[in-house]
Amino acid sequence: MRNLIFLAVPLLLSCAHNIDPATLRLASRQDIEITNHDRLATPAMVKGALADLAKVKKEKQAETLMIFLRENSEIFKIQAPEMELKLLRSDDDELGFTHYRYARLIKEVPVYGDELILHVNNKSQLYMVNGQYHPTGLLDSEPALTAAKAGAIALEQGLAHKMESVEQTALVFYPSGKELRLAWHVTLRGGMAKWDYFVDAGDGRILFDQDRKRS
Repeated sequence: MRNLIFLAVPLLLSCAHNIDPATLRLASRQDIEITNHDRLATPAMVKGALADLAKVKKEKQAETLMIFLRENSEIFKIQAPEMELKLLRSDDDELGFTHYRYARLIKEVPVYGDELILHVNNKSQLYMVNGQYHPTGLLDSEPALTAAKAGAIALEQGLAHKMESVEQTALVFYPSGKELRLAWHVTLRGGMAKWDYFVDAGDGRILFDQDRKRS
């Protein structure tokens, strides 16, 4: 059943926008500039006349961009963008350009620090995609450590920084070296100060911590 859902989403999107997905493919294009990230197996920037969205209504542009990414999954290394990206916001600048900013998800869990931005000019042309993000991967998203336990571990460490309480916890994938680790992002508060801890959701190690003022 889940496979049927994966197949149905792209089909419905294509029909809804009356757009031929083949026109969005970059594989045979010669006028595209691709700059790869020096550490990740994904492009840091793709520039050129990437897609003509002139026939797409403004309110449907974001959905059409998902079709574009899916049709070019071999370039962007995102297999199911409709389920692996979350639109954080779209910003219109003084030139009439629109910038769509996405968070990266793996099994509905955000990847800390990852983002993908798609830029559309005032002629409804997608002209650039840039960002820093990890490719589609098969990772375990079930934490062995509870949020409460992770909060207690962080707070014990945070006492040295005069932290007093756990403000919030959120499950994320945290980049640790060349791998992504499932972790609890714990925010501590002490007076007016805040401190971030990333606690490994498997073994409880502190992967990273920082003063919120310096982040």
